[in-house]
Parts: sequence; structure tokens; C-alpha cells
Amino acid sequence: MKLRFKALWVSVCAFALLLLAMGCNDTLRQFITPVPPPTGDPSTLAHAITLSTNPAPSADGTDMHIDVSGDSSVGVVNVGIKPVFLGKSGNRIFAVNQGDASTPPTVSLYIALLPQSAVTTVTLPNAAGNPVAGGTSSAGNIYIANNAANTVDVISASVQAVTATINLTAGDTGPVMIAGNAANNQIFVVNRGSNTVTQISTIDNTVVKSIPVGSQPIWGVMSGDGLFVFVVNQGDGSVSVIDASLQSVITTIPVGITPATASPNFAFYDNKLKRLYVNNTGEGTISVIKADSISSTNLPVKLKDIPVSGTPTSVTALSDGTKAYAALGNCPAGVNHLTILAQLGSCSGNKVSVIDTAALREIKTIPVGTGAISIDSSLDASRVFVVNAHDSVTNASGTHTAGTISDIHTSTDTEVMRKLAPQQDPNCQVSSTVFCATQTPFLVRTFP
Repeated sequence: MKLRFKALWVSVCAFALLLLAMGCNDTLRQFITPVPPPTGDPSTLAHAITLSTNPAPSADGTDMHIDVSGDSSVGVVNVGIKPVFLGKSGNRIFAVNQGDASTPPTVSLYIALLPQSAVTTVTLPNAAGNPVAGGTSSAGNIYIANNAANTVDVISASVQAVTATINLTAGDTGPVMIAGNAANNQIFVVNRGSNTVTQISTIDNTVVKSIPVGSQPIWGVMSGDGLFVFVVNQGDGSVSVIDASLQSVITTIPVGITPATASPNFAFYDNKLKRLYVNNTGEGTISVIKADSISSTNLPVKLKDIPVSGTPTSVTALSDGTKAYAALGNCPAGVNHLTILAQLGSCSGNKVSVIDTAALREIKTIPVGTGAISIDSSLDASRVFVVNAHDSVTNASGTHTAGTISDIHTSTDTEVMRKLAPQQDPNCQVSSTVFCATQTPFLVRTFP
């Protein structure tokens, strides 16, 4: 009897302790703040940014941001009047705006992945300088090529204002492009008027040397390691390769099946395969240049001129090295970033060429909108974005000419979305009878 009573007493005590523990746990639970699970890696955030000019008189152009992973528009940023160039500098985007008779040229700067952030407007000092392009230095400063003034304006990354203006070497004229990146403390200014490249030290903003290149150079791009500069010579159909340390051209490579009429206008440097892709506006080809392990005994050489199904205006390559894509705008031969806006009406192409980079051949074409003139690929190689400058759009109010942006998934090489460019008048209300005129998109860049 005593044993049974003892066992019963032990059970009662255990039960009481259990109730006490549960009560304590309930008491403590109200103080526990739940920690939400991770919502994804913010480093994967990426945007495709489309630059548009506004045909409305004295109206600002825009940058429209498309989220790469979400395939959706996430913001529209007003830049200046008559934007002509879009560049990247550190974590910022900059747009070069030529202005008009009553507004001086400016540069618009803002944080690239925050289209809702404040825009800094930097007024350039020479109203007649005709700025046409820009580049960046290892310190994050921005350099603006003034085509008519034969000068380069320096915008300091720290104060976001023009802190210096560099006069080119006497005889160097008509700057049209700047090649530079974070891996080199020099920039190289491409001068179309004098068939030269001006080398400038970004440490003290002094001119180092004037380097002769081919005829009518129009574009320049620096290798990822900052050691070499590739200059596209539109006049004679060639690429001049400059060794940055030797300060001289180490080889000149003819491009196109017929270099004299190839009229190249743009080049894309592929960091993965260490290649240069050059599009030739005078013929339907993309030239591929081998540029890995460059030395005095291993100079860059052309691998192939790849025929494509139209006249290319712009080219890009995926970061994984598997494919390249060309926007087949079918613009007039000789078009370049200086003349593209004036010639948009003649750019009737509506396809993108898909190029196998191993086989070096076109494997497919993708239908897009009319006026496919600019193309870029996302850093994760999942998307390609194409600007269609004067597409045809049909809705309840009828069929209209409007700028659009095509979003292509590279896993299937199909267009998954076509987005309208921003409206000319942001206050216009779309209805079944009203179509709001769009701005004219002409350039796309992905970030980062």
C-alpha cells in the first residue's frame, strides 16, 4: 500500500512539474521575436536599363529599369534633354545629355540599382562642346568626350562635379569614345577626326601620348584586365590593338569578308573567352577576334567572319561564354552611335541572331520588334535585352508605332516579354480610344 502511494505521489509530482514547464514555456514564448528566413541574395539583383530620347520639344529623356530576375519594369528615371550615351561607373549609371538651344549639356548620375534614388545633374562647362560619350577610371571618375571642342571633361566621383577639363594633344580632333575601366589608371580617347587615340593618365589627368590608329576610328573597348585597348576603325574595316604599357599599336586586324566595305561600328569584349566580337554594318557578318594570352609571340588574330541573317547594329556575348547575340537592325551601312538617332527611320530589322561561340556559326534567329538596334546580356547569362526603336503596337485604340524592349530568355532563346518604352507625356491617360505616344529607345545596358 505504501509502495502504491509512493508511486502515485511520484507520478503526481512529475505531472505537476510538466505543467509548470509548459506554463513557463508559454510565459517565455511571448518574448521570442521570430526571425524571418532569408529572402534571397541581394547580390543577385540586376537591371536592364534602356535609354530613350523624347521627341517632344525640350522634354527630358528617360532611363527605364527592368528587373532581370522578375522580368518587370521597376522604375523610370528622368535624365536630361537629348540623351546620347549611357555608361557605368562603379555603382552608378551616367547619362550624357546634349541639351538644346536653351539648355546646356549635362550628365545625369544616380545609383544604378536604385532608380528611385536622387539624380545628380552635372552641367558641362562648354555649351558648344557636343558631348557624345563617356568612360570611367579606376578611381570611379567619369570622363566625357566633347566632340566639337576636342576636350575631355572630368567629373569627380567624390564631389560629382566637373573638376577638370583636359585639352587633347594638338592635332587630335573629333573625340567620339573613351575606353577605360577599373583595372587601369589610364583612359584612351578615340579621335575620329585625326585617326588617333589619346592616352591620358587618370592619376593627374595629363596627356601621355597620341597613338596613330586606322581610318575613322569610332569605338574603343578595354580588356577586362586593363592591359589592352581594341579600337574599331570604321573607315578601313579594321581593329587596332593597343598595348597600354607599351603605348603603341601591336597589331591591326582586318574585319569582315571585305574589310574595305565592312564598316564596323561596335565591339564587345568577352571576359570569359577573352575574345572580341565586332559587328560589321556594311555586310551581314560578326567578326570574332581571339585575344587571350596576348604577347609578342601570340598576337590577337581573327578567328572567323560569321555570316548572320541581316545587318548587325550591336552585339553581345553571354558571361558563360556559350553564345553571342547580334541585333539585326538592318540600318544603313556606316551607322554608328553618332548617327543612329538620325537614321532610325531606315532601320527596319526585327531579328536577333544567336551565335554558337564554339562552332562559330549562327544557329537561330529570334523575332523581335522593328528597329532592333541595341542589345546587351545580363551578368548571369539568363537574359538578353533588345531595343526596338520603332516597333508596331496594337491595342484597343488601334495599331501604332512605338518603341519597345524585348526580353529574351537564353535557356530557350525565346522572347518572353515586350515592354513599351516610357510615354512622351507622363500625364497622358491611356484608354480604349487614346494611345499615348512613347519616347524613342535606342540604347540598352545591363547592370552590373
